Amino acid sequence: MPPSMTQAQDGPQPEPAASDPHRDPVTGAATEASLLRFIEAVLAMAEPVGPQVGLLCLEIDGLDRLPSHHGDALGALVRDAVLLGVADRLHEQVRGQDLVGRLDDGFGICLADIFPVQAQGAAERLLRVMRHLPVPTPVGAVPLTCSIGLALSRGGAEDTAALVNRARALRQAARRGGGDGIVTAI
Repeated sequence: MPPSMTQAQDGPQPEPAASDPHRDPVTGAATEASLLRFIEAVLAMAEPVGPQVGLLCLEIDGLDRLPSHHGDALGALVRDAVLLGVADRLHEQVRGQDLVGRLDDGFGICLADIFPVQAQGAAERLLRVMRHLPVPTPVGAVPLTCSIGLALSRGGAEDTAALVNRARALRQAARRGGGDGIVTAI
């Protein structure tokens, strides 16, 4: 049966993920606005003792140089392929209750209900995965490294903006340290 007939019989089909206002059209990860709302909700539910809320702020080292290195048009395709490949790896590595979203030019991962040692382990695992698995692109496999900032918060201790700003500052410290590393405030 032709696809148009099947669709007519099955009713309206869902829109492709690219048109979802809560998803990044390139990576399928949550948009920055959606990630921030999630962090806000998780912080609101967190208790002042016990597990905490973690935020990994991840930036791909050298991502901004890809378009100039490969030419603007091809470089944009390579950049998008790298972002998609990284998003796929992040989704494979996080728990079901965590959320991967775009944050700045990289990614943020909200680690809900997590202990510090677990959060540190998650950051180290992500760093290893990025180092050891090149991302397929139109110009071949591209090896990657990343800079990660990890901040933790307890319920009622700070708001979303404060947690995000701390994670961003820690990511910047990792970049200033040469990249390919993690800086934490545990």
